Amino acid sequence: MQSFLADADRKGVGSEGERTWVANVRDMAYDVEDIIDKFMYHMNRQRIGGRYSWILHHSIYFPKNLWVRRQTATKIQKINGKIKGAIPERNQRYGIDRIEGTSSKDNQKWVVRHAESSLFFKEDELVGIEKKRQLIMDWLMDGEPHLTVISIVGMGGSGKTTLAANIYNNEDVKKHFDCCAWITISQAYELEDILRSLIKEFHESRKETNPADLNSMNYRLLVKTLVNYLEKKRYLLVLDDVWDTNLLDEIKVSLRDSCIGSRIILTTQKEDVACYHLGGKHHIHYIQLLQNEEAWELFCKKAFTNCPNGSCPLELKSFAEELVGKCEGLPLAIAALGSLMYFKNMSQWNEIKNKVNWSPSNNPKLEGVKSILLLSFNDLPYQLKHCFLYCSLFPKDHEIRRKRLIKLWMAEGFVEPNEGSTLEEEAENYLVELTFRNMLQVVGRNEFGRPKRCKMHDILRELALSISKREKIGVVHVGIEEMTDCEARRVSIHKTDGEVKSFTSMSKLRSFLVFNKMLKTLPFGSKMLRVLDLEDAPIDDLPDELFKLFNLRYLNLRGTLVKELPKSVGRL
Repeated sequence: MQSFLADADRKGVGSEGERTWVANVRDMAYDVEDIIDKFMYHMNRQRIGGRYSWILHHSIYFPKNLWVRRQTATKIQKINGKIKGAIPERNQRYGIDRIEGTSSKDNQKWVVRHAESSLFFKEDELVGIEKKRQLIMDWLMDGEPHLTVISIVGMGGSGKTTLAANIYNNEDVKKHFDCCAWITISQAYELEDILRSLIKEFHESRKETNPADLNSMNYRLLVKTLVNYLEKKRYLLVLDDVWDTNLLDEIKVSLRDSCIGSRIILTTQKEDVACYHLGGKHHIHYIQLLQNEEAWELFCKKAFTNCPNGSCPLELKSFAEELVGKCEGLPLAIAALGSLMYFKNMSQWNEIKNKVNWSPSNNPKLEGVKSILLLSFNDLPYQLKHCFLYCSLFPKDHEIRRKRLIKLWMAEGFVEPNEGSTLEEEAENYLVELTFRNMLQVVGRNEFGRPKRCKMHDILRELALSISKREKIGVVHVGIEEMTDCEARRVSIHKTDGEVKSFTSMSKLRSFLVFNKMLKTLPFGSKMLRVLDLEDAPIDDLPDELFKLFNLRYLNLRGTLVKELPKSVGRL
């Protein structure tokens, strides 16, 4: 069944009938996994209790064990019957058995090698931002004594954050201000966490030690600490990706105007946020999408770095210009398309050109971008698709640590063994390839140039979430009211009131990830959990049920209030 699904993915399923059939096979594969895991759970329970339990299971419970074995065999035989009869017939109908793979292992290795070598080059020069950068830098350092707010507004993927980051990292800008801070705001934020991050960032920019009791401070103390610290300092604050004016209302009390030239840059997709008045002077910069020449320059940087002078071969130019035109000047789409086309031959170029279509929608520009990004997703090797979709379980704008992501991929079974390298090395190759294809954005590198932290662009995350939900790979929940009938294998909790009562009915669950600092209780409705990621959850006690999870491969307690592991950890 797994081979069938991989073959179907390589072929690409077009009709509704094919999609339904593939979904049915996927559901049957999940059913088989459930049957085997439940059987293994039953047979492994005897190991947990030691020698006495083993004797009990092999004498008193012997008839029950026989019954469980018989029941399991019957279930598997039924599914075998369905599969043996149905798959050959559907293969013949849809031609899934006559597939020639479009991406070879050699091609994948070449992409990874190229991506790895590119890590040691300087970042490509940014396209089309010179005038924008100079304008904003002039506003930053114009000598105006009052606090000045500079709003950068534009659609998702237009380069707002890239422009702000380029200015923020400029040495002349750093020297002009006493302290600097960069805060990325998500749609679901906690004000106290933002204030703590501000204090940390300002201290770190001056290489100072953070206040010792920072984590235990309440709102009032946080505001007082921030106000006292910023007094008589010229500061630069970047608020990236602001979605509503409520945050600005709440935070402005902490950002006093000392009349010594402090500046705030905020990036947003929303006009009302960009126009919000925080006091002092206010400038608004509207991000314009790339002109034809700029769009072409960015595309060539991504698609033709291996060609002489980085220029497009003549025989491809008319196709390439038409493809770039479909991106409507949006940098995110152009970069993704360029990376996609990098290792394609002429026939593959034609095939992709025919697939890029505009869909009628309220926002046809965005739909076109999504169709281009969907091409990039469909071009990923089968295993990399799962790895990419998995990243959407992290919150919006979340910076994902490389080591955490690699361990999660391994625990989920996404990483295929490869002779001559460890699973960790293979997983790191996966990550490098996803960043090379612009499917993930690198936000920090280590001293060797390797990605240290990465995140997912909003539009790509939206695309990944819709695919994950449709294929029952994983879902994100921002509340508990809709969790009872979920069939997904993975659940990521982003916001709750502290309880997850309805979770107990989700017996098919394999992975549970928490990104909520209010969660107080742990649910154990599923005995087959494979991944339990509780990073930063305010949990101080580990219930006994946790150590009965025989299937557990990954347990993350980083940042929790747990002081020590109980002895029962030895049962795992």
